[in-house]
Amino acid sequence: MLRVFHHYFSAKKLTFFLAESSAIALACVMGAAACAALFAPAGTWPPLSELWPTLLALGAAFVVTFQFTLYLLDLYDLRVAAEDRERGYRFLKAAGVTAMVAGGVMLVLPLALPVALPPGTLLGGAMGALAGTLMVRVSIRAVVGAPDTVLLVGDGLKARAVASAIEAGGEGSYRVVGMVDPRVTGESIDTSAHRLKAAYVVQAADDMRGANWVDSLLSCRLQGRRVYEAAGFCERVLRRIPVQFLRASDFAFADELTVSPLRRALKRGFDIAVASLLLLAASPFLLVVAVAIKLDSKGPIFYRQERTGLAGSTFHLWKFRSMRTDAEKNGAVWARANDDRVTRVGRFIRRTRIDEIPQVFNVLMGEMSFVGPRPERPVFVEQLKQQIPFYGLREAVKPGLTGWAQIRYPYGASVEDARNKLEFDLYYVKNGSLFLDVGIIFHTVRHVLLGRGAR
Repeated sequence: MLRVFHHYFSAKKLTFFLAESSAIALACVMGAAACAALFAPAGTWPPLSELWPTLLALGAAFVVTFQFTLYLLDLYDLRVAAEDRERGYRFLKAAGVTAMVAGGVMLVLPLALPVALPPGTLLGGAMGALAGTLMVRVSIRAVVGAPDTVLLVGDGLKARAVASAIEAGGEGSYRVVGMVDPRVTGESIDTSAHRLKAAYVVQAADDMRGANWVDSLLSCRLQGRRVYEAAGFCERVLRRIPVQFLRASDFAFADELTVSPLRRALKRGFDIAVASLLLLAASPFLLVVAVAIKLDSKGPIFYRQERTGLAGSTFHLWKFRSMRTDAEKNGAVWARANDDRVTRVGRFIRRTRIDEIPQVFNVLMGEMSFVGPRPERPVFVEQLKQQIPFYGLREAVKPGLTGWAQIRYPYGASVEDARNKLEFDLYYVKNGSLFLDVGIIFHTVRHVLLGRGAR
């Protein structure tokens, strides 16, 4: 894992992305040049000094288009990419979308270019881009290597929880090769790690009484293996902090939680800039939504609801009304799938998350940040604090219109969902930065386009 501004991300995924970018660009330029040479009459080519910048721009355009489409279809999830290699369903969809975009480019681009491209150039570039990415994806294991092997020290509930988390969130980049307790097996940890060829050793024993493993774990580290406690491994590799492994000291001694005045000011400036840009871009469409809500059902256009914010303070959240006015006549309840309280227009604006755009006013007023934990209702917060340890740590930062938990976990409507989402929120509380905020906003665009995580 690599770490940039406190945030951990996969070195394997970065390697895969860069390898594919290079392959698409190179194959696109070579394909365009080859087809131009094949179909264009001799002597009709522009001078090479004039043509190469255009070919490079063509390659860059195919890199952006193809890779963004692959990203939308989850093909940068290494597990999905490896599985899709056998059937190619998602890859064919991505190629189809890219081909349609390329067709549009073929019609428009020649009119805008200062240099006329030889016949066949755009077709050759498209075929080259397809061949480049196909070559990388067929050899994905050669590019990123086999899954990293993980040895779990312990064979109880904690070890099984880590194994389940790896299976659910490891994206096929990690493989558990054993769960061992030296007190039972009689074999030292470093010997087990060597025998099982483990790249990672994770201390995940339920009970440490009678365990004298420090020297053996140190030996693993000196042998070049990565050694972690369960909480540290989940944070660095799975980018979540499991509540069941968390100790108060893990946050008490975390330097990342100290926010300088400069960082706070930059965060606020970023919030204002992004919220203003979104409001400006969406304002014409918001007027249409407002009219549709008014025509669809009786009641106000906007809906204000009390939510919990920074340090437990409360504020009123602004949203477009998506439910009937009597939706909570019997008191507050969790939202649910196929909720019959939702209006016809409300169902659409919820699925596309348009109902949440008015929250930019809360961002501009300083009650929310653009990125942060989801703002919850005080009545639910009090219940969850009683049932979930460390739930109050979410209040260490401002709630957000979008967040790490919102893009990493489906919409939650139960205590168990709240517990799982808290693990991602705690990762953000500890490791949040403008770098991570930009990444979350980028991922949010995909969720909105594909209608994910809405209810």
